[in-house]
Amino acid sequence: MSMALVDFAEKLVPISDFSQGKAGKIFSDVAENNSEYIVLKNNQPTAVLMSIKEYKETQEKIAKLERMLEFVENIRLLKLAESRDNTNTTSFESLAAEEGYTMDELEELAESVELE
Repeated sequence: MSMALVDFAEKLVPISDFSQGKAGKIFSDVAENNSEYIVLKNNQPTAVLMSIKEYKETQEKIAKLERMLEFVENIRLLKLAESRDNTNTTSFESLAAEEGYTMDELEELAESVELE
């Protein structure tokens, strides 16, 4: 069995261990060694136990990644807008007329629609 698998298996903790006097040892390991544990309830992974330091670092990384993803999405949208910059556009009124509607008909239709 590989060491990684052994290490992983050692980090699985049944929730019952917390009521059997093992909580202190687990929390000490988390605080002193930045260890992480996966808490099992009914043999199913239910929660992760990690140090506050590790949690804060993880949250900071997530926030940075979200900002980067937003930046990338903004660049994608900007490039899309720039690629459409020289294309012919049509006003809404012209589009409605092409589809056979008058603006009065659309306004009447809009008044009859109820949004919840």
